[in-house]
Amino acid sequence: MAAEKNDTERKPPKISWLEQWGVEDRLARNGIRAGITFAVILFIAIMTRAMFFTFVDNYQMPYMFDSRTGQTTVLKHTGYIPQMPIVQSVHHIDLRPMQVCISAIQRVLNCKLVQFNTTGIETFIAWHGRGNYDIGAGQFNEILKNYAYDGSGKDYPFLTVLRELKNDEKPADEKGKPK
Repeated sequence: MAAEKNDTERKPPKISWLEQWGVEDRLARNGIRAGITFAVILFIAIMTRAMFFTFVDNYQMPYMFDSRTGQTTVLKHTGYIPQMPIVQSVHHIDLRPMQVCISAIQRVLNCKLVQFNTTGIETFIAWHGRGNYDIGAGQFNEILKNYAYDGSGKDYPFLTVLRELKNDEKPADEKGKPK
């Protein structure tokens, strides 16, 4: 009797959800499983990169703000910088020289070649707040132009004027002599 009971109460074989959807081929089922696994791993990798790492180019100076302590720390290296989301924020300042000009009616009156000086980063952040300061994006050019042409004669620790070019000067040739 026990043998007859086992034969009549057999459980049907397990059917995977892919078979229930009509995918009968074993190779197709394994391919779909591999594709889903790859997509999940790719999604996790992209989210890890977006949440836990910030990339800083070699011509930028990175600094990190820690919201727990309120402290800003200048970082010594560039590239991928690990951070804890929400708690830490990594920002950067562009260190390339830039030309700032005063113009009127589409005519350039005066230009200066300026560069951000890393020794004055604490003063700059205290006056303008933390954020990403890139050349050509946002107000970084205007900020440095305002300090470069400040009429008070003060020197600012975060600004270095590399060269001043007035409208009456002629451009130099390759040897540095005026044309």
